[in-house]
Amino acid sequence: MNLAHLCIERSARRLPQRIAVVDGDTGAAYSYAHIDECAGTLAHALLAMGVRRGDRVGIYLRNTPEFILAFLAAAKIGAVCVPFNIMFKRAEIGYILNDSGCRLVCAAAEEAGQNILPHLDDFPGVEHLILVGEAPLPAAPPGRTLHRVSDLLAGGPRPFAAVEVDPGDAVSILYTSGTTGRPKGAVASHANWRSAVELSAYQIVPMTDEDRVLTGGPFFHVYFVIAVLPVLLVGGTVVTLGRFFADAVLRLIGRHKVSHFMGTPTMWVYLLDEYERGRERYDVASLWQGQSAGSALPAELARRIESTLPIRHVECYGATECSSTVTHTRIGHLTPGSPGWSTPGWEIKIVGDDGQELPNGEIGELWCRGPGVIKEYWRDPEMTRTRIVDGWWRSGDLGYIASGGHTDAQLYIVDRKTDMIICGGNNIYPREVEDYMLRHPQISQSVVIGIPDATKGEVPKAFVVLKPGERTSAEEIVRYCKENMAAFKVPRSVEIVTLDDLPKTASGKILKRELRDMEKRRLGGSAG
Repeated sequence: MNLAHLCIERSARRLPQRIAVVDGDTGAAYSYAHIDECAGTLAHALLAMGVRRGDRVGIYLRNTPEFILAFLAAAKIGAVCVPFNIMFKRAEIGYILNDSGCRLVCAAAEEAGQNILPHLDDFPGVEHLILVGEAPLPAAPPGRTLHRVSDLLAGGPRPFAAVEVDPGDAVSILYTSGTTGRPKGAVASHANWRSAVELSAYQIVPMTDEDRVLTGGPFFHVYFVIAVLPVLLVGGTVVTLGRFFADAVLRLIGRHKVSHFMGTPTMWVYLLDEYERGRERYDVASLWQGQSAGSALPAELARRIESTLPIRHVECYGATECSSTVTHTRIGHLTPGSPGWSTPGWEIKIVGDDGQELPNGEIGELWCRGPGVIKEYWRDPEMTRTRIVDGWWRSGDLGYIASGGHTDAQLYIVDRKTDMIICGGNNIYPREVEDYMLRHPQISQSVVIGIPDATKGEVPKAFVVLKPGERTSAEEIVRYCKENMAAFKVPRSVEIVTLDDLPKTASGKILKRELRDMEKRRLGGSAG
């Protein structure tokens, strides 16, 4: 098997002239035959540069057609893709390239000119750089070769049939976001991603060859497995957008008749706020399917999505280490506050601190087992041993099962273990407080963290984003909280901010650890 054969070669044979990819930034459209031919040409170029089966290929690109080509070309020859955050700088890039042992990097010319080319001595294993963009090529340092992707493709199509690989062979190493420490490389196999791609296309966010799909999630994230590869599998159209901006997404939906939008809850907040500021500017009639993942979807936000846009929305729970989705709501059957039921083929259970499984209704750590659980953490046998136990991946998320067993359970996520607040001996789950606060008619987004307190150890603090055009005070919000939740859960302070003020990963997840560190610095404590 080979994921590239599954996702591009079969569709190119079946639908050669159907549009596979639309570049949302330029409007250029590319057929399945063209994408497959270009990926084949690039695969030949990688082989000519000495890249072989099992070698690691870095991808440092935005959500562009070239990202898709780079992935497919590497997969065709059995190489292992190592996508990483386009926002990363010198030290972060160096860690990933050196840890993974990348021999070649396909990179955006502008960002590479700032963060890679001046620092090549930091990446001794990198022999070749393929640059995407029209910035002038500098002189290559000794032992390194620079290429422009447009030059590599200029010679015309050179078909390349994907090599047969073992289903357990690695197809990617995705480095975790590092919200709780140094990033770890999650090694996914062709079989891992095949299972996730097929489930996404046929079960989770069903799509056909008539659908057009746009995601705000970055391609270097596991969103690539949810929102790009399944579309190519069924013969639909991927609409790319280099940077997520809510107004750009809404314009593209109307211009290209997008049927599916997939993004994180934070992206949905941006999208709804922009749409409500100027509904008359945007045509969203073609949109019928929405999906959110990456962090918990507040119940009030779920209701707001379906009441504002003409869609049926699906919420997913998943992780990089699971190759995407573990549980999901069923289309047309959204259950606000819950990420749904086990995806077919997956099992979940809730485990206590003593390692024993807990009965339904009790809060503990979520463990997941299924076809997408990664092979291992790259070069980290200790992490692999402690996080993957008899095929069960330990998520670090606190939750409970409302009903059902391992294979048909309905899941509720309470919070991350590391985000729980212990206030005077009381456990406070920030997500519960955030959900209550989102019922306030003027609040669009709420983020709750624990801050140090000399008496109680920790107390909750809330950062609040108001809906467009709304005004209120921190004092009024605190009064609202006191009327709607137990006193120990009420935020002791509220700070009204904009959504842009909140630190986020490139996938849109709010970085609560950075907020906690910021508050510790304000209070004169350490930021550890």
